[in-house]
This record gives sequence, structure tokens and C-alpha cells, in this order.
Amino acid sequence: MKRSSLAWYVAVACLGGSLCVGPVVQADSPTTVKASSIGPTTVTTQAEQAALKQKQQYQADTETMGLLWMRTSAEYRALAYQGYNVAMNLVKMAVADPSHQRKPLAIVLDADETVVDNTKLMGESIANGNGRFDAPWWRQAVHQGKSQAMPGAVEFLNEVHKQGVEIFYVSNRYAPVNLDVTIQNFKELGFPSVDKNHVLLFEKDSDKQPRFDAIAKKYNVIVYMGDNAGDFPIGTKGKTLAERNAIIDTHKEDFGTTFVVFPNPAYGSWVSALAKGYQNLSPEEQKQVNNQYLQQ
Repeated sequence: MKRSSLAWYVAVACLGGSLCVGPVVQADSPTTVKASSIGPTTVTTQAEQAALKQKQQYQADTETMGLLWMRTSAEYRALAYQGYNVAMNLVKMAVADPSHQRKPLAIVLDADETVVDNTKLMGESIANGNGRFDAPWWRQAVHQGKSQAMPGAVEFLNEVHKQGVEIFYVSNRYAPVNLDVTIQNFKELGFPSVDKNHVLLFEKDSDKQPRFDAIAKKYNVIVYMGDNAGDFPIGTKGKTLAERNAIIDTHKEDFGTTFVVFPNPAYGSWVSALAKGYQNLSPEEQKQVNNQYLQQ
């Protein structure tokens, strides 16, 4: 595979992994170089590796407390149960209301940190000094098939299925390399409606809106569920921090009635919205951005 095409593939794969919170690591870096360029190339590569290691450790340090909260706190478990309870009440009301049934009923939900829990895998990486969940890391994590069910997820999904409501998992895992292993993992966890018609991963466009629109044409969507603003049909993709917050304010009445949000302080689009090119900044530059917001 040519260098340009492989670099494109890695970049696309990064977009497809919802855990991707850092810049793509070039996957086709040469293992050998011409003799005439050994000196400067070796020095540059070593410097890049040192800078990467520094950024990996810095990101691990900044993510530690948020991830600890997700891994250990009773409050996080309570919020997961609360989210499913709210959604279940909405489902039951819709099922009992004939006016909602002009089209078949459905729910649309994200996967990672909405019904599947990847915090153990992230925690292991952070404990080893790497908080950069880039494309190679994400693909390896998904292919381990060790994503766990979030507290209450299995019971919630199976009850929705018993109510006769369709379930669509709309995730930005990258379909060409992750679809089969995702389906296998979800089946092993005991999730219902797990097949290629209901597990809709990212293929050509990481914007979920086209997938949302396709579902809404055939189904009356009762509730959308996710841990990222992009998991809802409100147009936050690519928006700045201020724009994202303004969009949320515009839809304030939809949260708890049409949208259910799960907490995720470890990663997400909120990170890249902190500043243009935030994920490519050096640790020192990221600290400056962080401190500006903390002191506002």
C-alpha cells in the first residue's frame, strides 16, 4: 500500500473511533532509511518519539481523575441507571400512546460509554503512561472484544426489545475494520437487535446525521441516547465550544424528554472544541488553554 493511501486509511480509522482524542500517529513510518539520511533522520525520529511519549504521559495525567471517577464512583453508576430509567419511561409512554404509533417505534443510541464500557481498557493504558487513544490503540481495543456492558444496559435494552421497540446502535466505530467484532462483542454481552441492520457504524461520513435521517424515515424515534453532543440530531459536528454550548441551550427542553445524556469526562468532542488544533498542541500549549478556561 502506498504511503499516501495508508496515511489516509489511518486518518479515516481515527475518525471512526469515538475514543480518538489525539492526533493520528503515522502508521507507515519507514523502518529503514537510506544511508545518506541516517544521521538526521535518526535524530528527528528520536525527538518525535520523545515528544510523543511526553504527550502520552501528559494526557494520561490529565485524564486520570475523570477516568477514576468513571471506574469507581457510585455517582457514575447512579447516573447510568438514571439515564436508562428516564429512557425506559419514555419508551413505555410511547408504547401506550396510539398517537406515537403512526410509524414503528425505535430508540437510537450510541455504543461506547452509552451501553458499553471501555474504561477498564483506557485505565490500563493510562496506568502505563499512555492517554492517547488514537486509531491504532482504538482498533486494538475493539478487536480484543473486551468492552463491558454499562451498569443496567443489558436489562434496559432487553426490556426495550420486549416492548416491541426497535433498537439502533449508531456508533462512530469504523465499520470496515470494526463491524464484525463489534457485533460479536455485543452478542456476547447479551444485547438484543445486534446485526448489520441495527449496528450502524461509520463508513464514509463520521457525521451521524445521515444515519439518524435514514432511521427517522421509517421509524418514530422515541429517544436518542449518548455521551457526546454529536450523538444527537442537533448539528454540533465541527462547531466551536461557544457554538456547541449555544446549540445545547437552544435544545434545553429536549434533554430528559427526547435526548438522554450519559456523563463522560474522559474523552469526546468537547476536548477538541477547547481550541483549534487542541489535540495537536504540545503539553505546554494545552496547559495554557486549560488554565485559561479554569480561570474564566
